[in-house]
Amino acid sequence: MRKSRRNTLVGGIVALGLVLAGTGYAYWTDSLNVTTKATTGDFGVRFVDLGLYGQYSDETMKGAGWSIVDGIDESGFVGDQFFLRGPKDYNSIAAPGTVDAYKDRAKGYNSVDFNAELVDKEGLSKKVGPYNKAVTDASGKIQITVDNMYPGYAQVFRSDIVNVGDIAAKLSNIKFEAKALDKKDMGNLEDMIGVAVYIHREQYNPKNTGNEDTFKLAKAVASEVPSDDRFFTVGGVDFVRLSALDDVDLKQALQNNIIKCAPATDQRLDIFVGVAMDPDAKGVYTTGTTENRTDKDDKLSQGKGVQLSMDLLWDQFNAGKDAGTTNILVNQNKAAK
Repeated sequence: MRKSRRNTLVGGIVALGLVLAGTGYAYWTDSLNVTTKATTGDFGVRFVDLGLYGQYSDETMKGAGWSIVDGIDESGFVGDQFFLRGPKDYNSIAAPGTVDAYKDRAKGYNSVDFNAELVDKEGLSKKVGPYNKAVTDASGKIQITVDNMYPGYAQVFRSDIVNVGDIAAKLSNIKFEAKALDKKDMGNLEDMIGVAVYIHREQYNPKNTGNEDTFKLAKAVASEVPSDDRFFTVGGVDFVRLSALDDVDLKQALQNNIIKCAPATDQRLDIFVGVAMDPDAKGVYTTGTTENRTDKDDKLSQGKGVQLSMDLLWDQFNAGKDAGTTNILVNQNKAAK
């Protein structure tokens, strides 16, 4: 019986010793954790809904304006709703059959051919307003072609600019470059070909307050180069000669007019681009009319080609801005006392 009690006691001591050993090396501890999660957004703008001018009635002058000035018939122009298309036909430049209808009109008068296309187009990466993801063509580049134009001819094209990123973009500069087509001699086309550009917020209404600023190329160039010979007029529109765009700085005009494109359905932009050839009836660059015939060489403007590149340069909306003040964290700076 004694032997049995001794074994039990020894076992109890060992067991108790193990328990004490386990608690003897434990201290009260605690911790706090700060977890910061951050992701970066996307930045980008794209052209969508490219077309000949006159796709939407709210953009036009209700039929009183023009889409093409060609001098044909008594009116001399094609109405601004001639190419009107369906409200959801965003991947075509005009209503079916209307381009052929124009060419039928022009038979016997001119052989002008024109097109506008999105270069390297792909499906829109996200839904923006009415433009659905994947099914709406989008691109960062547009190519506009007008072949066989002549003095007095003018045409307008239109497109939307949408933000496919996560932060607002602002138009910081526009740069132009004109060069001879296919590296051939462009003659005097830099003086005879002109461009007009107008950018505004979609559904812009100048009669209402609170609308965002607009960009007007002719007005911006006039402030830089006031000389009237840098412009010519067709159909009531002032076109800027390509030669006047060589050294013009448009940054100031865009600083005064903040053209913002936000990733929201109510801040899409409309851009309208017109190209024209100086009528030059007085014979400044050509022989002019028979009544005002000059000794200028028409070969300088005939059978030539010019390529105009227009780059729209975008920054994120807060580029160059800082808080201008500080907060308590200045006390952790490397130079803090």
